[in-house]
Amino acid sequence: MDKSQREFVLVLAYLYIRYGKYDEALILHRGLCEFFPDDVEILLGLSFSLYSTNRGMEALQYLEKLDGVEMSRKLQKLFFLLRSHAIWGTGKDREARSYLIQYLGLEEGEIRTKEANVGKETEEYWL
Repeated sequence: MDKSQREFVLVLAYLYIRYGKYDEALILHRGLCEFFPDDVEILLGLSFSLYSTNRGMEALQYLEKLDGVEMSRKLQKLFFLLRSHAIWGTGKDREARSYLIQYLGLEEGEIRTKEANVGKETEEYWL
């Protein structure tokens, strides 16, 4: 499977998720994981599909593989939020809260950056 096929299958899996077809998305994510076992985006998608089909413990196994892996800010947010939800289901409220706090910290940072940049493009245009 090449990268363009990977992208196509990822988009299809996303569409399945978007329309609540989690079992179908899970099949695609499992298949993608066979071809790309270390791909962060695929592992997050697989974890989300597992969590959405009531397989939270299995989702945590994949999320643990991603703990400490460098990823984009967007994927980090998804990782922290998803890990928080999955851990919450195990009754480990304190640990779940810590991941939720990390997610909220990233979210707040993005909001503050956007607020700080409001109007700057317009300012530069007029200068």
